[in-house]
Amino acid sequence: MTLKIKLMRPDLFPETALKKTLRWCGCYLSVRHRYILTKKNRLRLRVALPSAGIFVSVVLLSFSAFTSPSRAIYLHNDVIAFTNKNDIDLNLAVTQKNLKHDIPGQDQNDRLRETERFASAIAQETALLPREETLQVGKGDTLAGVLQKIGVSAGEAYKAVLAMEKYYDPRKIRPGQEIQVRFDPVEDDDHSYQFSQMKLEIDPLTAVSLNRTAENGFESTLLEKEAVTQTYAARAVIDVSLYGATYQAGIPASVAAQALRVFSWDVDFQRDIRKGDALEVMYEQLETPEGVYVKSGDVIYARLIVNGQDMPIYRFETADGDTDFYTDKGASIRKALLQTPIDGARISSGFGMRQHPVMGYSKMHKGIDFAAARGTPIYAAGDGTVEKAGPYSSFGNYVRIRHNAGLKTAYAHLNGFAKGMSAGSRVKQGQVIGYVGTTGRSTGPHLHYEVLQDNRQVNPKSIKMQQGKVLAGKELENFKSRVAEVNRRYTALTKGTKVASRQVERESALR
Repeated sequence: MTLKIKLMRPDLFPETALKKTLRWCGCYLSVRHRYILTKKNRLRLRVALPSAGIFVSVVLLSFSAFTSPSRAIYLHNDVIAFTNKNDIDLNLAVTQKNLKHDIPGQDQNDRLRETERFASAIAQETALLPREETLQVGKGDTLAGVLQKIGVSAGEAYKAVLAMEKYYDPRKIRPGQEIQVRFDPVEDDDHSYQFSQMKLEIDPLTAVSLNRTAENGFESTLLEKEAVTQTYAARAVIDVSLYGATYQAGIPASVAAQALRVFSWDVDFQRDIRKGDALEVMYEQLETPEGVYVKSGDVIYARLIVNGQDMPIYRFETADGDTDFYTDKGASIRKALLQTPIDGARISSGFGMRQHPVMGYSKMHKGIDFAAARGTPIYAAGDGTVEKAGPYSSFGNYVRIRHNAGLKTAYAHLNGFAKGMSAGSRVKQGQVIGYVGTTGRSTGPHLHYEVLQDNRQVNPKSIKMQQGKVLAGKELENFKSRVAEVNRRYTALTKGTKVASRQVERESALR
């Protein structure tokens, strides 16, 4: 008996698959094998059974439709299989030829049945299998539109979108999102598929899965991953700019902003920072179990070295549940007012006499101007009550906050106000109260910041800020233990030692 397989596209039929097939034949049919290329570059496999008179020809055609690795040929249980019968025109012709001689001790019908069983096994393995595709949302696409592009009917797409609305608003779909879809073969139909499953990732922790029901409808399920809190540490040495140095060191922008805002009680980042100064941080970061970034968490430790002055601070929660940053001596770094109520701005005009940029004559400048891009957030310099929030003379949009000890702060030329900002509102230090603009008598976007003592504008640099809370007793002992632990962990991280994650939370708890 001779089994001959001819391939139109031998490059799509791996040599390893051929060899495995031959081993199958050798095991079950006791055959010898060899294979050659024809003049037309077709791979012809001949398997010769010396004593048999049976000739089987298996012709595999139309491999040119293969476009995806998922449709490659593979072996399963030592039998050749194809992942998509629609892409293969498989013709199995089993003929009885050359039955001219009887085989002593062997029934020819048994031999024929054995050959037919082999051909039937190949045919069964080439049955239709599910088809899966991954789609990417383009600009202007809708969820229903994406589904219809791959052959889902308008009615089916509409039902799928309705089912998904239970957990996700399809109108929020954005370019770049990936959609995984699956089509299953239709029963009793060798050539048809139907849309059966879909999965859409909302964010790294959440996805919506859609499945066809027995009634040919769809039901959706919310899939949630657990967020893992990891700890990271980095050190940035300032060359040109502080934010540029933190970026080069791989410190997330939100982490750098959080650390610098804490130091704003003592440091003027426009005047005090010099080349060679450094910032160290240890911070938490939320990730998926696979290590995909979700968002940055709290700063645990930060150390700023400015002009030779070493300023380490540690996050610590007191017995009454209050969390704050403390120096290594146990003194709260929090002061009555921030030195800088804005991030990433430069001082364009200081306190004192100057030539007014609009009026053109020398005039006392009773505040500090911070030049920044329109829309940059402005923070309350301290806890207090809003006295005024609205248009005010040449100041344009203006906010004034009353603090303790006769202190007030004022913020002028705002582009707009934070939500809920009105006279009588209570604000916390570091809370966003408005955004940089150029309203009123102004030549460009900037914040005009004033400090008033007993209703008189004073130089912010002249105000001596009162020291915050100082830890003592058992609480100070607990804090020092915490400092030692944090220092050890920072050293381990910066030396490349993995620090295990400490906390696992459900994504719903993060919202």
